[in-house]
Amino acid sequence: MINDTIVITQERMAGWLMFNRFHKVDEKPDLKDSNRKIFIFKDSPKLRETMGKYSQFKEVIS
Repeated sequence: MINDTIVITQERMAGWLMFNRFHKVDEKPDLKDSNRKIFIFKDSPKLRETMGKYSQFKEVIS
């Protein structure tokens, strides 16, 4: 089976994706750090493109 999901470890990136209308598939505790969560999204070229735009967005607002 082809893995069609992507794991996001940064809460801000996950928030950016959700702000841009991507729905998370799941949210789980991070096994490496119990204070953090991982966010799972369905992977797609559009999602990757939006992730790339996040760094441009951060530069504009800082």
